[in-house]
Amino acid sequence: MSRPVLTIIAGSNGCGKSTLTRGAREEFQQNPVLDPDAIAKSLQATYGSPSNIEAGKQVLRIAEELIENRQSFTVETTLSGGTYLRMADRAKRAGFDIRVFFIGTTSVEINIERVKARVRKGGHDVPEEDQRRRYPRTLANMKKLLPSAGFAGILDNSTPKGHTVVGYGVGANMHWIEPLPDWAAGLRT
Repeated sequence: MSRPVLTIIAGSNGCGKSTLTRGAREEFQQNPVLDPDAIAKSLQATYGSPSNIEAGKQVLRIAEELIENRQSFTVETTLSGGTYLRMADRAKRAGFDIRVFFIGTTSVEINIERVKARVRKGGHDVPEEDQRRRYPRTLANMKKLLPSAGFAGILDNSTPKGHTVVGYGVGANMHWIEPLPDWAAGLRT
């Protein structure tokens, strides 16, 4: 019997997490995808107002059920707090393999502009001050998560080329593709 897998797709607001999961459906959508933003949008359609807090609570409830049932799943997260670090730890203790795909950009300014563009197209907004606060936290928490990953893929999404692999591997045995963006160099252990 194969081990269940928790796949974490992480990165700051506006980095391209949802674009990656939509574009690589075969890779990321074979199992349930828990995306707080999508759940908040669904709540808005149902109840008329978005509830990011309720969406976050739903993601955590569903994730706990999936861990308890040893069912593989994927989460999208900014990884700016400790919640998903604790989730990964619980899943690993429950026998899950942890796979992480981290998407970074060379500057929070790129992300801020992408969020503004998303809003112009009818997507959800994230206050600029939240984006600026989360950007360094996201990188710091990824550095904490990296050693426990059974596999990690690190992607740069700073340019119109889209997601470009800059690192992959397992924990301390990462293969880094030079030249590394400054933000990715900070993830080396």
